[in-house]
Amino acid sequence: MEKEKHYIITTYTENQVGLLSTVAGLFTRRSINIDALRVFPSGIPGVHKFVVKTTTSEAKARAIVLNLEKKVDVIKSFCYVDNEDFNKELKEVADYIQERENNNN
Repeated sequence: MEKEKHYIITTYTENQVGLLSTVAGLFTRRSINIDALRVFPSGIPGVHKFVVKTTTSEAKARAIVLNLEKKVDVIKSFCYVDNEDFNKELKEVADYIQERENNNN
């Protein structure tokens, strides 16, 4: 059996009603406990950030990220081992949004 570790899963989303329930439901269906949850506006207008801390296997953590990214309102998700630095993700999300806007124009 794969060893469980602490993971931080961050997800950038559009601000939509009911999205918190959807995110929590993904964890529930996989029997993954949410140790901590924080939701707040990101540094990008109209975009919110979910930060979930959990203890699970790497395979389950990666599967959650892939399923989160399939949701319509989700822009991008990331997964980190608890002690990794995850400060570069905001730039990646901003670049993604800019690229999406350029493609729509």
